Amino acid sequence: MEDGLDLLLLFEEMLLSEKLSSRNTLRAYKSDIKSFIKFININYNSPISSVETKHISDWLISLSDNNINRNSYLRKLSSIKEFYKFLHVEGIIKLDPTKSIEAPKKINNIPIVLSIKQIEEIIEYIKRELTPNNIRLLALVEIMYSTGLRVEELVSMPLNAINFNNNSIFIIGKGGRERIVPFGENACGAIKNYLEVRSLYLAKGQSSEYLFPSSGIKGYLTSRRFAQLLKNVVAKTSVAHLSISPHILRHTFATHMLSGGADLRVLQEMLGHADISTVQIYTHIVDDKKKLALSSHPMENG
Repeated sequence: MEDGLDLLLLFEEMLLSEKLSSRNTLRAYKSDIKSFIKFININYNSPISSVETKHISDWLISLSDNNINRNSYLRKLSSIKEFYKFLHVEGIIKLDPTKSIEAPKKINNIPIVLSIKQIEEIIEYIKRELTPNNIRLLALVEIMYSTGLRVEELVSMPLNAINFNNNSIFIIGKGGRERIVPFGENACGAIKNYLEVRSLYLAKGQSSEYLFPSSGIKGYLTSRRFAQLLKNVVAKTSVAHLSISPHILRHTFATHMLSGGADLRVLQEMLGHADISTVQIYTHIVDDKKKLALSSHPMENG
């Protein structure tokens, strides 16, 4: 019986060389396929290359029985489909057993979105005590709420990406796609105030290309550290019960932009999404808020 882990190794090499997959993607694929191999080894006396559609269906049923969330289920199914597609293309198997298995349509979880009042409360709390750390945090929050940048785009931003002549930031996003994103006056003021204390985050005599330098391995403030700093502040506000991450600020930016009448295509460009359907989740949030507002109408409460 062939070793399924050997086939996984071949698959991993292909992902690295042809698809140039990220570490996180590789880790997810490996984890999903290893758990699938383990399931087959325990339940069937069959090599991985001889697995049939019914075996995969049984595995999917076992996942459902374990109550994993829908998005994890879809990712695991996608991992196995990619794995067997690779084995088929390489001629290791004659038929792809996953070909007839259709993935259910992905339901996007509607993300948490802060109200204008809630985001103002967080910002005002940071402003209460303008220590260097709070000045830096204020710049991070104001930029994110003003531009909707991805967290990693924000923390790893080069200093020279900012153009104060027209209040814009030059971003190289996912897939190397370039975009220019404008920022507002509040963000502009927060950045300028932060630049006055930025040198405190540099070792003596050192310079850095990053707007938010750090002595860590990456050379810039990590998204995890940003999340931690934000969480510490949020814990002291009225939204402490919500799980607020930097990513929620991106959702909030997008929703507030749409609520204010921003064009969906413009928002797609600002967020750096290749596909407009990804942006349409925010229209659902805005529509839900409108329905909620309508329920307050005196004629709706008969």
